[in-house]
Amino acid sequence: MTNKQTGRAVRRLTAGMLALQIGITAFGVPAFASKVTIVSPHGVETLSPEGAIQSTGTWDVGTRAGDYVYVAGMRGIDPTTNKLVADEEGRIRQAFLNMKLIAESEGATLQDATRLVVYVTDMYRYRPIVNQIQEELWGKGPYPPRTIVEVDRLNQDDIVEVEGTFYAPEKTSKAAQKGPSANGTNVSPNGVKTLAPQGAIQSTGTWNLGTRAGDNIYVAGMRGIDPATNKLVSDEEGRIRQAFLNMKLIAESEGATLQDATRLVVYVTDMYRYRPIVNRIQEELWGDGPYPPRTIIEVDRLNQDDIVEVEGTFYAPEKTSKAAQKGPSANGTNVSPNGVKTLAPQGAIQTTGTWDLGTRAGDTIYVAGMRGIDPASNNLVSDEEGRIRQAFLNMKLIAESEGATLRDATRIVVYVTDMYRYRPIVNQIQEELWGDGPYPPRTIIEVDRLNQDDIVEVEGTFYAPKK
Repeated sequence: MTNKQTGRAVRRLTAGMLALQIGITAFGVPAFASKVTIVSPHGVETLSPEGAIQSTGTWDVGTRAGDYVYVAGMRGIDPTTNKLVADEEGRIRQAFLNMKLIAESEGATLQDATRLVVYVTDMYRYRPIVNQIQEELWGKGPYPPRTIVEVDRLNQDDIVEVEGTFYAPEKTSKAAQKGPSANGTNVSPNGVKTLAPQGAIQSTGTWNLGTRAGDNIYVAGMRGIDPATNKLVSDEEGRIRQAFLNMKLIAESEGATLQDATRLVVYVTDMYRYRPIVNRIQEELWGDGPYPPRTIIEVDRLNQDDIVEVEGTFYAPEKTSKAAQKGPSANGTNVSPNGVKTLAPQGAIQTTGTWDLGTRAGDTIYVAGMRGIDPASNNLVSDEEGRIRQAFLNMKLIAESEGATLRDATRIVVYVTDMYRYRPIVNQIQEELWGDGPYPPRTIIEVDRLNQDDIVEVEGTFYAPKK
């Protein structure tokens, strides 16, 4: 271990001990257990369970924030050697097992997964293996909502990366180890409800349409499939509209409206051709807004060589969800029917389309994909390092406007257009901003294109309980 690594380990251990002491003072309960837990100012726990892979950069393997467990993009690294598994099937299986271990360390099972995103570098070659591995691990299901996309490159020129979110309320997490489902229903051990509303499309593989976990609704990547035929709509505009309508139907089945969307990720296979259509459809469906935080990226391939896929998260507290049907906003403010607050803090960049900067939903803050736009001019910073730094600073400003710090980040996804060129700069900027860590769980992928042919986009989720 180098002097720098030793220093980092000592400082992180000290930070964790201090956080635990704060926890004892604040809550009057013993915080010391079998492992040291590093806790952020707002209670985000950085996870490093025994037997897990070792992080090798400016990321950690997972976080717990409230009732949710967030796992970084996992690859097929053997935790006994910290090297990639050689054969493809074994590597893909190991990626899922690495994710499983981290989730289980916090009392979640695979059936408690609320969403999965699987990045592959060859859809035709690896998607069947992903399906096979999920059948092995989840059995007959139910399966989590899943989005699977083909991207240009993963770290170390790898073949697959799996990012997951799990639900494990602390009061019930110990009981979660008992079995794969509760009483044979579509509710997991920890209370994740699998959604299959009437009139929705039919899932055709190892995925389901959506889940409800606590107050949040997670919708799988939706494509423009006509639910009456379960086939793709033929014309491009109609197909893109149908993708949004399919997402809308699932959200509404749990009492959410489109205005209750907390985040959207839109995957397209041609940014120039399809982004204007996406904007137009969102104007139709959301009217004059407010709009959800959005990240739109161009990827190599979607399932069935499709053109668009839309993944969404919604907020609908069960105690208020019935009232959500009343209208698009509450008293004309920037707060949705179910209490999603749209963020536009002073000093932030200005939005230029059918998206807003961020949302607060309960204790969670969602930030749209941020690029290196100078808020003083609303133009991109010219030099690459400065632009990447500005993207992170733009995210930081929005999070801080709601009382969160960078250490309260529960997950980030970094999209770059050149892994070899920009990943080292991303790491350098994160070291500047996070210091010696801990760092949030991170997924970094190389994509075909970002808006305005940009080089980097950073999407983040933060935790800051209301006082």
